[in-house]
Order: sequence, then C-alpha cells, then structure tokens
Amino acid sequence: MQQFVRWKWKLYINMLSWSEQYATGVALVDAQHQMLIRQINDLERMLLNPPLVKEDCDNLLRFLSGYLETHFRFEEECMQRLRCSAYHQNKKAHAEFLAICMQFQELYLEAGPEAELLKHFQMDAANWISDHILTLDLRLRGCVARQ
Repeated sequence: MQQFVRWKWKLYINMLSWSEQYATGVALVDAQHQMLIRQINDLERMLLNPPLVKEDCDNLLRFLSGYLETHFRFEEECMQRLRCSAYHQNKKAHAEFLAICMQFQELYLEAGPEAELLKHFQMDAANWISDHILTLDLRLRGCVARQ
C-alpha cells in the first residue's frame, strides 16, 4: 500500500495547468492546447482513481488520437499562413509525436488498460506537450505580433 501512495504522489505532479506562459496569441490554438491539457489531466485522474474502466480509457485515447491530428494540422496551417520560422521544425516534431502515439496505441491494443502503460503515456504526453508548446509553438507570438 505504501508503494501505491508514493506512485500516486509522483503521478500527481505531472498534472499540467494552463497559464499565460503557454499563450501563443492565436486564440483557437490556445483553446486547443487547453483542451489537450484537460484530456491529458483526465487520463491522470483516471489513473489516480482505479480501477481503470476499459471503455473510458478507449474513449479518451480515441479522442486524443483524433484531436492531436486535427490540432497539429490546424497549428501547422497557422504557422505556414503567418510565415513562422518554426513551421518545418514544428511539422517534424508533430510527426514524431504522432509516431510515438501510434506505438503506444499498438501496445495498448495488446495490453488493454494497463496502469503502468497508461502512466508512461500520460507522463510522456504531458512532458512533450508542455515542452513543445514552450519551445516551438510560442514562436507564433512573434508572428502574430508582426501582423
């Protein structure tokens, strides 16, 4: 039981919180980022409140998969339209993360709603989303300011 409590505490610190530090200046991109953060946090909440329900996990992961593709496409179009210097780097990073998500989905199809697998995906996704927004997506700010 003691190990589980430590695991819960460690997992909890990966919750993301939206703040203005993530704001790109493109309202729809920011709204989409907020939705992604909420969904990643929902996955963490599911992990913190076992048992995991397969249908809930399936629905959340299906939503995330489709939403990521839609969001990435929209964000790339914004960067291209605004002539953002990060466009190609951002497009490449998106493709790499989608490949990671596909690998995870294959593992998930084999293992099902296995807590350890979902925990790793949640932590990787939360870290990637935060780092990605702060390093690449924020370059949109300067592009918006020039408009």
